[in-house]
Amino acid sequence: MTMTIFEKKVLYAFGCPNRDATVERLHMIAVLAPDCETKKLFFNLAVKLSADCAGRWYPCFFRTLREEMAIYYEAELTMKLAEVSTYDMEGRYGKADQV
Repeated sequence: MTMTIFEKKVLYAFGCPNRDATVERLHMIAVLAPDCETKKLFFNLAVKLSADCAGRWYPCFFRTLREEMAIYYEAELTMKLAEVSTYDMEGRYGKADQV
């Protein structure tokens, strides 16, 4: 199954190994969501996961998703830290380094 990064983030935050509980939770969140785009995202993801064949592949998919998203968030943190560290270095050089 192909998913967008937004759908993966939603499953990482609100999903669990139990597919039926995840689908039910996504429906409840869709009802509570403040805007139409967010409602649509949650509802469409719930529909994708409620397909009959999803019961077979969902546990393995969810486990892989958790590993993938952990690596994604670690890389995102590394990029933010690199950005902050280079930002802190600006302005520390003297006239000799300026052209």
